[in-house]
Amino acid sequence: MNPEPEKTGRPPLPVRRILARTPGLLLTLFTILAVIAASYYALIAVSSTEIAVGPLRVAFKLEPAWHGKSVVDLPPAGTIEADTHSGPAEVTYSLEDISVDDVGELTDPGSAERAALENWRDPVGDAIRSLVVRILLVTALVGGVVAGLLRRRWQWALAGVALGLCTALGVGGLAYATYDTSAFSEPRYTGSLTYAPDVLAFSQETLANLSAFEDRVPEIADDLYRTLSALQQLPLEPPEVDTIRILHVSDMHSSDAGARLVQSAVTLYDASLVIDTGDLTDLGTSLETGYPSTYLPLPVPYVWIGGNHDTPAVVQTMRSIQGVTVLDSQFTTIDDVLIGGFPDPASQSLSPQPSSDSRMAGEAARIAGVIDTHSPRAFIAAVHDPKEAARLAGKVAVVVEGHTHRESITVANGTVFLDAGTTGGGGFRGINRSGETPNSLQVLYLSKNPLKLVAVDSISIFGFSQQFSVSRRVFGPDEGIIPETEIREAEALASG
Repeated sequence: MNPEPEKTGRPPLPVRRILARTPGLLLTLFTILAVIAASYYALIAVSSTEIAVGPLRVAFKLEPAWHGKSVVDLPPAGTIEADTHSGPAEVTYSLEDISVDDVGELTDPGSAERAALENWRDPVGDAIRSLVVRILLVTALVGGVVAGLLRRRWQWALAGVALGLCTALGVGGLAYATYDTSAFSEPRYTGSLTYAPDVLAFSQETLANLSAFEDRVPEIADDLYRTLSALQQLPLEPPEVDTIRILHVSDMHSSDAGARLVQSAVTLYDASLVIDTGDLTDLGTSLETGYPSTYLPLPVPYVWIGGNHDTPAVVQTMRSIQGVTVLDSQFTTIDDVLIGGFPDPASQSLSPQPSSDSRMAGEAARIAGVIDTHSPRAFIAAVHDPKEAARLAGKVAVVVEGHTHRESITVANGTVFLDAGTTGGGGFRGINRSGETPNSLQVLYLSKNPLKLVAVDSISIFGFSQQFSVSRRVFGPDEGIIPETEIREAEALASG
């Protein structure tokens, strides 16, 4: 009979072996992570370069980022951002200079500037090759040094060189393989409101189609030069004859800053009309009924519906202002756009309180019924509270709404739902524990034939920090348009 093994209190042999190896495994893991991190930041540090193509001088650099995006800096206009690629790096292009005195120097086929632009591939190719070589050498060197210092063995130094190269190739290769310039069709703009229309147009029409313009670099440079030159001149060019621009504002809450913003945006965007989805005042008192006259009337039609912070006195005041159309479950046509307006039921009372969920559910059903039975089919439905539009998906092309103080754009069953946020910055509720509420509004771009929502610019201005941003959302062929089936059903209903 074998004696029982002595109980020493020590762990079994396999466990002891694992524990003995743990410090080495942790050191190996730490070394790998340190090499990757050091190589990554070395890549970032040496990525800055300048490329001169004739009269153009552009700076290029990489910045650390969790998600890949591109930033185009166009002084003095501002910056454009787009989610162009995958990978942990932000690509920044800065226009440093366009050294021409006249646009004719770019358009003249015999000029030196034009010739330099037509031969752009040589300087760009040389700059890219030089940058790639520099990045690979530096990341390999940094990786080898870090691994060698941590492990004190030449084998680890060689492994660090390889890992540094892999880091550079991984970051760069992922960005290159996934880079898509069409993302510039939906840019985010930060800069002066004055420059926004032209800069966004340049992003959408030129940057988003760079792959198609590879052989037209001189024309692109000409376009950029003209754009930046035009930004210095006001008034802005009027919109195309077949385009309607509608300014969507909401939740003004008696804000003087909001009033000035509306006046400015109407002029800068050459808006055809304004739709206001309610909450013009904070409490709807008689003292606030003088607020609309601080910025109304405007030189364009103004369509308004009441919000839960408005009262019968405010409604009556708006009806008395020239150029203002107050809609109460009614329809109006402006520039061939049929608009249905449905106020918040609370605007009929003297208390600025939101309606109950059950009342809003009934109101949503009522509004959907009015939309269904009206002929012709309304293109835009204006409501104050999004709960009123709960049943409008697929029934109209566009729903404009407010109340939430959060700007948003969503699409459901082809219907585009647009919440302008709060053009008045939320009134006296504008500063809260979650931070400053921006003054926000939206600009809708409609094509006329066929009538369709093409794009929306979302504008946000932070009054205290003085930050400003514009982002553009472009819609697909089946979004923001009344389907032919809906038009035929409306015509059949009208004819009995």
